[in-house]
Amino acid sequence: MKSVQKGFTLIELMIVIAIIGILAAIALPAYQDYTVRAKVSEGSVVGSELKVEVMDAFADNGIPGITSLSDRISGDVDDKKTKMLTDKVADVAVDGTTGEITLDLSRINQLGAQHTLAFRPSIDQTALTNDNSRGTVQWSCSNAPGPNGGLPAATDI
Repeated sequence: MKSVQKGFTLIELMIVIAIIGILAAIALPAYQDYTVRAKVSEGSVVGSELKVEVMDAFADNGIPGITSLSDRISGDVDDKKTKMLTDKVADVAVDGTTGEITLDLSRINQLGAQHTLAFRPSIDQTALTNDNSRGTVQWSCSNAPGPNGGLPAATDI
C-alpha cells in the first residue's frame, strides 16, 4: 500500500515564507510613506484654515489686514495660535507683509530637518500687495528646505 503525502514539504514552506518576506519588504516602506503623508495632511488642514483667514484679512484691509492677523497669531490673542496647535503642528506663523503661512511640523519625527510646510499666496504670480488686490489668488505649497515627498499631491492650491 502506498503512503499518501499529507501537508507541506520543508521546501514548499520556505518558498511561502520567502514570498511573504518579499511582499513585506515592498509593503512596509510604502505604508511608512503613507503614514507620514497622513500626518502632514493634518498640517495642511491647519494651513487651509489660515488661508481663509489671510484672504479675508486681505480682502477687507489689504496688507495691513494681513499684518493685523499676523500680530494676533504671533501674540496668541484669544488663544488663536494655541487653538491651531496639534500633536503634529508645533507652531504656526503668518508673515505680515506677504501673507505666507508657515507651519512647523517638527513633531512628526520622520520628517527630520525638513519639517516646515509653507503656503505662499500670489496674484498673477506676484506676491500680494495693496496694488495687486484684483485677480485670483493662487497658493503654492512647499516644504523648504527638503524634497516634496510628504506634500499633498498638488503643489498649487
